[in-house]
Amino acid sequence: MLTRTVLAAALAAAGIAALPSSVYAASAAYTPERVCGPGFHRVKDGHRAMKTRDGAVFGHVYLMYNKRAGENCVAAIKTTFRGVRSVTGAYLEVRGGGRSEDAQKYRYYAETGHLDGDWKCVRYAGWTRDPDNRVEAWGGRQSWGNCKG
Repeated sequence: MLTRTVLAAALAAAGIAALPSSVYAASAAYTPERVCGPGFHRVKDGHRAMKTRDGAVFGHVYLMYNKRAGENCVAAIKTTFRGVRSVTGAYLEVRGGGRSEDAQKYRYYAETGHLDGDWKCVRYAGWTRDPDNRVEAWGGRQSWGNCKG
């Protein structure tokens, strides 16, 4: 405990703010791998920033794939207004297959659930809004892609 106090004091004296471990733990807990679950990994061309019309980034959307299960998942993770409930959504569509969408007032992320998509093309999106519901940030791919599993 003394070491932590001395370290915090040294960082403060140097003008560097130390993040409480609970803040770091909360932000680190929400990775796309943890949101979608075991066996899911990020796919090539499966990441987009969720940007406002002005270019501000409010978060990131990730297309995930589980090769063993042949399933896709989309995680839309907020980086702005984290911890505050605001409309956040994720969308996934499999060509010739299913469609999943999740949009509610979330604190950290939205997730589509798992859809069968083995060797099928997909498109995906994620979005979030400010707490006053005035500004939306969107990211994703509207064209079909990732067709090879």
